[in-house]
Amino acid sequence: MRKTINTLIVILILSAITFFSYKSYSSAKELERVNTSYYKAQTDISKLIKRRFSSILDKITMGMTKKSSKTVNLNMLKAKRIVLKEKNKRYTIYLAISATILLLLYFILDITTFSLTVALASLITLLYGIVTPILMIVIHKYVNYLGDIVLSFESKTIIETIEHLYHNANYPVAIVILLFSVIVPLLKTLSMIAVIIWKELHIAKKLVTIFKHLGKWSMLDVFVVSLLLVYLSAGSSENSYSEIESGLYIFLIYVILSIITSISVNRVLEGNSEKSVSVA
Repeated sequence: MRKTINTLIVILILSAITFFSYKSYSSAKELERVNTSYYKAQTDISKLIKRRFSSILDKITMGMTKKSSKTVNLNMLKAKRIVLKEKNKRYTIYLAISATILLLLYFILDITTFSLTVALASLITLLYGIVTPILMIVIHKYVNYLGDIVLSFESKTIIETIEHLYHNANYPVAIVILLFSVIVPLLKTLSMIAVIIWKELHIAKKLVTIFKHLGKWSMLDVFVVSLLLVYLSAGSSENSYSEIESGLYIFLIYVILSIITSISVNRVLEGNSEKSVSVA
């Protein structure tokens, strides 16, 4: 009975982490689309002049003139941005709460089940973390009589940043980010899952060796993503605005879960070694 209840708890918490990771991802991508439309509307000088003229005319006539559909659409986009930002923030918080509840299961589940559950959760958050936008950058310029003009807008995921660097011939930087933010974390997480599943098989010894070597790189993913953020926001000034997006928080949740998995997997291996010695 207890085993069945524990299984249901594990399924529920993994489902919650998958659901909120997906919702955070999908709302972030929807927000990115709305932001693109919103800022793109502010890069067209002719449209900006028309909106500015309509605004001045509206003040002169004390709101008696009919607002243009473009102005209305821009206001709608602005309102939609606020709603989506709040929704995205809410889903990311729910994801963090789900991850916290998962860690509390340490006091309920046996160490092997707990380790496997956290390892699977870290894999889920890693996959969503690398495809969800991590940073938004807006470059703008104030022009007399026209106000702020948006010169460029970018919102990038880790994967999109790698592609961008590759297409711009920044091969060393692209390879470093790909290696230490995607490939090594994936190999590390998959190796931990494999070690938990096959801990009693002979192949587990080889996997343990690989796992220990990968463990040496355990914080490089954080370091590389930090460098990536610095790289993306480089040149920030009074004419630019940057904002961290939910992809970074999902990736940070992965990092925390990955560290906990490393610790718990070591306990699993130590317990398995003690059993082997006692049997011998």
